[in-house]
Amino acid sequence: MFINSRIKNNIEDKGINVFFKNHVSSTNDYLKYKYINDIAPIVIMTNNQRYPRGRRGSSWINYHCHSLSFTLCLKFEGNVNNYKTLSYIVGISILEVCKEFNIKSLKLKWPNDIMIDGKKVCGILIENNIINKNLFFSAIGVGFNISIPDKLLNLIDGNVDNLNIRSDKLETLIPKLIQQIITNTHLLKDNGFSSFKEKCNKYMYAKNENILLKNNLDEITGKLLGIDEDGCLEIDTKHGTKKINTLDYSLRVL
Repeated sequence: MFINSRIKNNIEDKGINVFFKNHVSSTNDYLKYKYINDIAPIVIMTNNQRYPRGRRGSSWINYHCHSLSFTLCLKFEGNVNNYKTLSYIVGISILEVCKEFNIKSLKLKWPNDIMIDGKKVCGILIENNIINKNLFFSAIGVGFNISIPDKLLNLIDGNVDNLNIRSDKLETLIPKLIQQIITNTHLLKDNGFSSFKEKCNKYMYAKNENILLKNNLDEITGKLLGIDEDGCLEIDTKHGTKKINTLDYSLRVL
């Protein structure tokens, strides 16, 4: 069991509310409850998600006692379109904090995965509850693979691996990560995305490699150039540079 009273207490010591449940369908589901939004920022934690999910409705594998997931609910004043790069900010926050724990060689795979040696160790899911054009709440779901046995890793679709960290270190890593996400969202609001662009491109998975972007309607192939100042993904295709400003594609290295 990764989520314990020490993790909870260390988060609360930073002035952040924590809501813990032994069993939930998905921690992101709690964004719909007003009593949760009313005390944002708040972290929803559990040791057992019955129906965890990933981006675009895909399933997320959450192995009991081998994975750690939580949702950070934040209140944002401003138009949701001003925060379209939020998944990058969360990813950069994960890389920054993991580096403090000597977890290196992590890469940010567009738009919301954390990779090491070409294998996924962490996923990000962001879902918004828009109240009006100048107010919304965001559920920032983060899931880490921690100690999934090799025989189970081999059964999961895609290349996946565990984050190389002792479970006791999570008691300090998770509170630091939550604080870093909050700090970086404030920087995004005050300074815009430009201050994060260089970091995104420095740690971008598959940069300068040939990739395939695919969704239900479209396929794009070309060399991944990186992220521009507006947060758009830039691809060098045979028809010129293509800018992608939506997150509804999947990315695969060719």
